[in-house]
Amino acid sequence: MIKLEEITSNPTFSNQLENKILYSNHSNDISVSYQSTYTIKYVINGTKYYRFNNQDIKVSKDQYLILNNNNQITTEAKKGTKGLSLFLSPKLINEIYHFYAGCNSPIKFFEIIQKSTNNKISDLLNRIIYLYEKDQIYLKQQTEDLFIAISELIIQEQVSVDSDFKKLKIVKYNTKKELYKSATLARGYFNDNFKEKISLDTMSKEIGISKYYLHRVFKEINGKTPLEYLTTIRLDNAKNKLQYSKETIFEIAMTSGFDNTTYFSNLFKKHIGISPTQFRKMI
Repeated sequence: MIKLEEITSNPTFSNQLENKILYSNHSNDISVSYQSTYTIKYVINGTKYYRFNNQDIKVSKDQYLILNNNNQITTEAKKGTKGLSLFLSPKLINEIYHFYAGCNSPIKFFEIIQKSTNNKISDLLNRIIYLYEKDQIYLKQQTEDLFIAISELIIQEQVSVDSDFKKLKIVKYNTKKELYKSATLARGYFNDNFKEKISLDTMSKEIGISKYYLHRVFKEINGKTPLEYLTTIRLDNAKNKLQYSKETIFEIAMTSGFDNTTYFSNLFKKHIGISPTQFRKMI
């Protein structure tokens, strides 16, 4: 049975944590330490800080973090911070992992911050939040299905991460992990800021990795160079606008991250095979 619980002050975590949804709305600053099961930490408002395994991770609004089983965690948050924690059963998680990965060892999540943009996991998290705040009776009826659905999604995501991680031709695990994090940050930055002017030089400095390594690692993981990936998401945005909006070609070019309509039209035709105007007429 899945337990629903809400806290406004320091939680004690004295009871079994697995199979629980914890909705937090902190009325005071909090700091608490505990040993957790597999957990999804999602920040609704504000910022939360997690300390575990000699690392400090800051999770901001609309970001989530997946933690591994048997972590000793210290959580800190300021008054007014809101969040959602899903404490997942190790038995369920590893049963699903064995099904998807075909191995008997326990799953080990990568424990990196994920941005909840156009993501099936974040869609489910936001659905749980909505039901918790608006219709807890219906949520209680749906919790088992929601827990299985979100468990499957995070495991599918991790299996994909494992596959990408193996693509990196780097021997040292810690170096490999840091470079993978950098490539993930870059991909998230592209997804969130494709409408803006993006410089690989500036991004590599912000992420803390050389432009060469960023270019190399990004291509090894994603199968595309940073520029190719950025072009793809810009063109996907343009196609969506051509199909569903009444914006002009100029407006679509500008709001998709292109400098001018001529460049946009030429690039669109090169990749799609027809001009933006022809594409719109075909719909």
